[in-house]
Amino acid sequence: MPRHINFKHSDALLDKVFDAIHGYDLALLYPSLEDIEKKRMVDLIKDDKLSDMFVELEKDDQLDLITYLNQGKTKKLITSLESDDLKEFLEDLDEDTQKQYLKYLSKVKAKTIELLLTYEDDHAASMMSTDFITIDQHMSVKDATNKIVTSSKDQDYIDHIYVINDEKKWVGTIDIKNLIIARQGQFIDDIMESEDIFIFEDDSIEKAIDMVQDYDKNAIPVLDHEHHVIGIITADDIFDELIEDYEEDYQKLALISEHTTSLTSIQRSKQRLPWLLIAVLLNLVTVSILSTFEATLEAVTVLVLFQPMILGMAGNIGTQSLAVTILGIHQDDFENKRKKHVVKEISIGVFNSTILAAIAFLFVYTLLSILGSQTVNPTEVAQVVALAIFLAMSISSMMGALVPLTLDRFHIDPASASGPIMTTFNDIIALVLYFGIATIMFL
Repeated sequence: MPRHINFKHSDALLDKVFDAIHGYDLALLYPSLEDIEKKRMVDLIKDDKLSDMFVELEKDDQLDLITYLNQGKTKKLITSLESDDLKEFLEDLDEDTQKQYLKYLSKVKAKTIELLLTYEDDHAASMMSTDFITIDQHMSVKDATNKIVTSSKDQDYIDHIYVINDEKKWVGTIDIKNLIIARQGQFIDDIMESEDIFIFEDDSIEKAIDMVQDYDKNAIPVLDHEHHVIGIITADDIFDELIEDYEEDYQKLALISEHTTSLTSIQRSKQRLPWLLIAVLLNLVTVSILSTFEATLEAVTVLVLFQPMILGMAGNIGTQSLAVTILGIHQDDFENKRKKHVVKEISIGVFNSTILAAIAFLFVYTLLSILGSQTVNPTEVAQVVALAIFLAMSISSMMGALVPLTLDRFHIDPASASGPIMTTFNDIIALVLYFGIATIMFL
């Protein structure tokens, strides 16, 4: 993508420049433009490129772009969008605004979009597309091919054609490639695949994701409970959903809210500052703990050298256990297996902690021996560090499994709450163990 476009060029030259840029790249460029440049861009780019660019924009930028379009171009844009993209654009708008855009659609398409907007966010049907083709099972290959050629629209998904019987119920699927190479004298009944890989409209999105992944399908039909095809879910839809979910989970773990490119630096600071203030307050607990071990630190100042290692190792193993557990919760892997998962994570933690504690002992002993300190015994300090690492890492690994599972049990989102809880308690526990053991041994 070009870093900068010279808007001093003529319209004809800019038209060629925009035509050579992918819609996604135009979407990345759009928010950085001045108002007059945005207006010129949307006036010049072709309708299909405008549609490609529009679906890649954030919601605020989509609404901004539409303000630069006249009524005719707005209608072309809205009618060119795939049903799932249009539904995603409309779902957060107020009812009057939704109606304003739905008026550009045919009555059938408008009713379809209105139906999509009624589904719950966690239902498979909420992410389906209604741009698909059905053919009758008794059709000849010639008639079916003719129907697809004459009735399909640009946004229709035609990689798979869905076959229905006289009662309009789904009975099978045919790949477009197989339809093309079939002989004209054959009938759809002869070449279609009769299968039972589908999803009901009120099934969960997680089930749809599993179906596409388990059966390696590019698309699966969405059926109502009378087995009529009401939509399809494609692999692209699944991919987009997964990316959105993982970005949301990452943002929660990182203690930041949803990233919006249109926000100013001050607005983004306001989003993040409360969490930073909470972190400061929680770290005062750590300072208080350190102050209680002041005598120990004065007597054995070398302990400070290894404090970051204790905290870091406890945090690392806790994060690993936390990530595995949250992913398992997200994928519903722990049904009736929660105790088994906790025991497994504790076992892994103890095993890894033992090995790393032994390595830490050797490292600390060697380092202090080389430094040749006369005030401390290298063996004793190495023992303190090794024992603290073993206990802190073992407990942190256990908490990494227990904390998110406990939060999930009480219907609290583990992705948003586990991070700060784990970080704070790991530090507190590690410090108490480290300096507590040192106090017992040296004072």
